[in-house]
Amino acid sequence: MTARQHHFLSQCYLRGFTNNGSKNSKLTVIDLSQKKHFETTPRNVGGARDFNRIDIEGVDQNILEKSLADFESDAAISLKAVTEGASFAGKEKDTILTLIGLLAIRSPQMRENMRQIEAEIVERIMSISLATKERWQSQIEQVRKNGGTLSDNITYEDMVKFHKEKPYTIEVAREHHIQVEMKMLQPVVSLLMMRDWSLIRANTDSGAIITTDRPVLLDYHEPDKVPPFFRNSPGFGLKNTFIYFPIAKNVSLLGNFSDKSRTLQAGQKLIATLNARMAYSANKQIYAPNLDFPLIGREGKIVSGKVLL
Repeated sequence: MTARQHHFLSQCYLRGFTNNGSKNSKLTVIDLSQKKHFETTPRNVGGARDFNRIDIEGVDQNILEKSLADFESDAAISLKAVTEGASFAGKEKDTILTLIGLLAIRSPQMRENMRQIEAEIVERIMSISLATKERWQSQIEQVRKNGGTLSDNITYEDMVKFHKEKPYTIEVAREHHIQVEMKMLQPVVSLLMMRDWSLIRANTDSGAIITTDRPVLLDYHEPDKVPPFFRNSPGFGLKNTFIYFPIAKNVSLLGNFSDKSRTLQAGQKLIATLNARMAYSANKQIYAPNLDFPLIGREGKIVSGKVLL
């Protein structure tokens, strides 16, 4: 039987934020949209029905899901190696940066953002086409010249009303999303390779590192100096940006264009600061071993993750 629940957040990745890292170990999920928390295994979160399914004649529907499963087997090895003390170099670096690229560009939220952009383009084209009756009729004639068939029962006035009232939604085919994502992957990974990556390892008493359903945090170093219009859309290749990525509950990555890579032993304040940035950038859910992870709260005080509830 073909599995229909596909993960956009790899189970091997989320396993690093569970209590003991085993296959059936549980993590604590804080659902910000519902203001509740619960415990579950990684297989029950970070998924969407048919997310990787390809419905094209002559193509195996599960070809992408199978390919990603093979890659995630390698990713699991690299994640575990770095978590247990290996340096961030060689195969581990290449594999984890590819995983970061996949997680950065593939999610239901990213697809919805793309759908909204393409829907807006279609709406604008329709507005231009319906600007005058003459323009609409000329386009109808062009469609018919090219062999298209159109009903004579629909008038220009009907179309204007339909467009204004909008009793419809504009959808984008899942296969189109997948095609765009795969084209984006290599350029994004190439830009990730250009950064200098520092490992941040948590001390035994600093508390757990958390992750979210938006695990790749790309932001400006000084957002207040960026014009508001561009503030929410930094690029992977911009020099004045950083990328923060939690690898597991005790180690994370920080990527800069700085000509310097190092390993940092992080105390509770740094972990609390990074956790706060992650928590506030989440789409809907936060993942951690328990609710006692540190956060920077008001006036710079360190508080428990329980405050998010």
